[in-house]
Amino acid sequence: MGKTLWILFAIAILATALMLHQHTSRQAAAYLHNGGASEALQSNPSRSDGAAKYKANLTIAAAGIDEQHPLQSYKPRPGLAGRGALDEIDVKGVAATAQSVSLARGLLQSGTLSPDERIPMIRILASLHNRENTTGANDDIALDLKVLANDPDKQVAAQAATSYARLDYLPGTEFVLKKALENGALDTDAYFQELAHLVPSAPLDKKREFLAEIRVAGSPIGRDVLVMALNSGEEFNAVSFLKSSEDMAELLRETEPQFGPLVGLGLGDAVRHTEWLRASAAIESHKTGRSMDEVILARLSRPNTDERKVMSFLISPQAGPMLAAATPDSPVQKLVAVAQVYSSQSPQNENMAAMVQAIRAQMKNPPPPLPPVVLMPPTGPAVGPSPAPPGYPMYVAPPRQ
Repeated sequence: MGKTLWILFAIAILATALMLHQHTSRQAAAYLHNGGASEALQSNPSRSDGAAKYKANLTIAAAGIDEQHPLQSYKPRPGLAGRGALDEIDVKGVAATAQSVSLARGLLQSGTLSPDERIPMIRILASLHNRENTTGANDDIALDLKVLANDPDKQVAAQAATSYARLDYLPGTEFVLKKALENGALDTDAYFQELAHLVPSAPLDKKREFLAEIRVAGSPIGRDVLVMALNSGEEFNAVSFLKSSEDMAELLRETEPQFGPLVGLGLGDAVRHTEWLRASAAIESHKTGRSMDEVILARLSRPNTDERKVMSFLISPQAGPMLAAATPDSPVQKLVAVAQVYSSQSPQNENMAAMVQAIRAQMKNPPPPLPPVVLMPPTGPAVGPSPAPPGYPMYVAPPRQ
């Protein structure tokens, strides 16, 4: 009997709590509707009435307001101090909520931000736009960015145009970029970089249009963006379209990354050429049915191939399985021997020597190591240059391909 009474008592308590919760929720909603949220947030600090504080807390909870929101307490400040503070907020990330949109738009439209502050604030606003539209304000965000792309301040306009383009393709996005280019907010490289970023999300006819424009311009940065998209292997990056596009194939043929005249291998040049090589091989593989490995080995084994192209691929992660499986006298082992000889020609270059050692360490059957280079002082009479063809001051070896 006592146990039953305790159960009935507990049920009565829960029912009362539920009714109180529903009542206070309705009160909080009505309070918000009548503008009470701002009153609660800005109440007189000297007011110590516990009921008022409790009511304010209910209001904040019902509205989903974060009192600690980084933009809530942000005070505009001129110059790099303000930009640095907003950059830090941007890096940490701002939650995609209606409150965040309201605060970011309010600050951008307040007229109190310096140009230095407006640039990171535009990035923050753009970051709140997502495919799920969790803020319910995607259209407002897009419109604000489109308007700001015409701002008289070129840096502000450039950030807005770039941010607008990165929302994924929207009808007319290309015209926003073109206008920013014409107004001087974007330079040619920035324009083609953003146009290339639009290709994956654009409709098929626009994909073709944008890719053709990039090909005609021969834009290296546009090529790099599309190469990374193709090599990602992800269909949301339009991989099938890029593999089958003759414009893409022609763009790669016309814009192969080149190495500088100095002996040696920079990591940036190595990565750029290897990514280009992989993308080119993917297109050829798609057309011919040959494996990508087979295509890559055939290209690198051509006569007079620049040894730096060989080394660039061999130090890439994609070469690892090929190196591990290489057999004696195989094409892969021969390419490693080419890299060894090239490195030995510059014994003072420790970076290339380390690259060769890293390549060999991945192989079960590396080629025989070269004998150490012994530098000897010259002896005997000086030898003049080789005979030159008619009309040439000295003999010049044929260029590497």
